[in-house]
Amino acid sequence: MKTITFLKRLVPFLSFLFILSVLISCDQNKKSFLKDSKQMAIMAADSKNTLSGITLNSKEQAQSRDTYILLTIDTKTINQNNIDSKVVFSDDRSDPAENPGDPASFSSVVNKNMKVYWSGVAKDTTSGDVVNILGVYRKPNGGAEILESIGKDPNKNGVVVGKVKNKTVRGFEYYSVEFEINQDTLMVFLVDPKLKMME
Repeated sequence: MKTITFLKRLVPFLSFLFILSVLISCDQNKKSFLKDSKQMAIMAADSKNTLSGITLNSKEQAQSRDTYILLTIDTKTINQNNIDSKVVFSDDRSDPAENPGDPASFSSVVNKNMKVYWSGVAKDTTSGDVVNILGVYRKPNGGAEILESIGKDPNKNGVVVGKVKNKTVRGFEYYSVEFEINQDTLMVFLVDPKLKMME
C-alpha cells in the first residue's frame, strides 16, 4: 500500500521533471537558433548586399530622404583669409573618413525630389555666437543643375532650404554658401562646397 502511494506521488513529480527538461531543451534550441540568426544577419550585412553575385547599387540600398548640411564655424578666429580652415562641413549622409569637412572638397549627397537644408553653429557652443545662413547660390559655370529652387526656411531663422529636381542629374553642382556671425555685416563669409545626386 505504501509503495502504491509512493508511486502515485512519484509519477506526477517525474512527469513534471520530464516536461521541465523538454521546455529547457526547447529554450536552449531557441537561443541557439536566435544566435545563428544573428550571425547570419551580420554575415549578410558584411557581404555588402551581394546576392547571387549581383551587387545591389546605392539606389537600392538607400531610401530617398532629405539631406541636412551643417556648417560648424570657429567664430572666434575666422577672418576673410582663413575661411576654409575655420569652417567644417558635415551632413547626415556622408562618411567623414571619405568626405573631409573642409569646404573646397566637401560634397553632399541628395536624392531627387527631396530637400536639402543648410544651417550653421558656432564651434564653441558656450560662446553665445549665432550663425545665420544668408543664402545658397549656384556658382557661375556651376556644373550640373541639381537644385530646382532655394530659399529661406519659413519654419526656422538662419536656415536655407533647397528643393532638388525630380529627375536624375549626373555630376556635381558647385555652389556657394553665404553666412554671417551675430548679424554683423563685417562678419559675412562665403564658402564653396558641392552637391551630388544619388543615382
